[in-house]
Amino acid sequence: MKNWAIPILVLVMLVAGCAKPVNVAIPPLAYIDSVSSSEIYVGDKIKFSGHGFTTNGEIVAYNWRSSINGDLSKLASFEINTLDAGAHTIWFKVQNNYGYWSTEAGTSVNVLARGGPAKMQIKIFSASSPSIKEGDWSTLTWEVTGLGTVRIDPDIGNVSSSGSRAVRPWQDTVYTLFGTNDMGMVSATTKVTVTALPTNTLILYSIAGEGGTVRKDKVVLGEVLVGENELQVQMQGFLSFDISAIPPDAIIKRVDLDLTAVVVYGSPFPNQGSLNIYNQQYGPTLKSNDYMVIVPTGYLYSWNYTVASTNVPQQPFSNTDFVNAVQKQVDARSNRFQIRLQFEKYYYYGRPDYSYTQSAYNVSYSNYIDIGAGNPKLIIRYIIPD
Repeated sequence: MKNWAIPILVLVMLVAGCAKPVNVAIPPLAYIDSVSSSEIYVGDKIKFSGHGFTTNGEIVAYNWRSSINGDLSKLASFEINTLDAGAHTIWFKVQNNYGYWSTEAGTSVNVLARGGPAKMQIKIFSASSPSIKEGDWSTLTWEVTGLGTVRIDPDIGNVSSSGSRAVRPWQDTVYTLFGTNDMGMVSATTKVTVTALPTNTLILYSIAGEGGTVRKDKVVLGEVLVGENELQVQMQGFLSFDISAIPPDAIIKRVDLDLTAVVVYGSPFPNQGSLNIYNQQYGPTLKSNDYMVIVPTGYLYSWNYTVASTNVPQQPFSNTDFVNAVQKQVDARSNRFQIRLQFEKYYYYGRPDYSYTQSAYNVSYSNYIDIGAGNPKLIIRYIIPD
């Protein structure tokens, strides 16, 4: 037996050494296993049960919430008899031991009032400031009698039968309150008028000395490349913008990242997948350990290969995620806004919709985008509240 021990140990070590590193960034999955009933009366018990699945680690936390009652439980299974009357959407999510939460799973439960509902009535629905300046807030207040579902549109959704909510519309907005039960629907509206303020525009070019390319073997400052070179070495690009000229009380309205003049080499699309842009505040210097083989979560924008092909973007990238990311840095009194550009890596997710499936490791030419050659710039539009 001792003569076999050493070869077996060596074999186990070799197999272990060839194993791929575990990708801890993959979020878990949440499943709702059972709901004791899809319709109950107020005061009745209802039981919920769910579980989570993760490809690595273990599930360590659970969360159930209702669209009407809010948070319900932090257990995998639980009973409750305090759900308010109305049409509930019940959401369930799980967390693994690496800190990643799953996407929420949902189900519907209708809670009926005993003895049958009376027709709902809207006692109050008003805005505390029906006329505001851009960037200011108004408060909606409401009170509805009768059992049923109460909803406010746009953008608010289901609410309790009475309450208040601060809103910040950026243009004239009519809010509509709906009360619905088996006796029908009632509604009321209130309008908030918004007076526009002058918009300031700031054009910022990336700082060459603070951006660059990070490879698994080294950091190259000044040039910003993303993709893979002729040796099939993966490259990430990093850009840094000086936002110190934005006043600390500014409210960001729009952010455009202009990469319309980049230079494309080879066929990075679809060979590398989609180009994702991430919010990463890496500070004044880049380090080789900024390189990540995995795909980070929560990108600001994804330049999709099925649309992009080998072309450069036809217009700047812009969405509310850019606005929120820059606003966060301004509110924190930071003088920098920095981003990471990285292809999604075709081997990370199984993507059956790839139009081109040849592995990047089977080619001998470059497939990358020279971001720096396109003189990248950030166009920020903001207002200053009175």
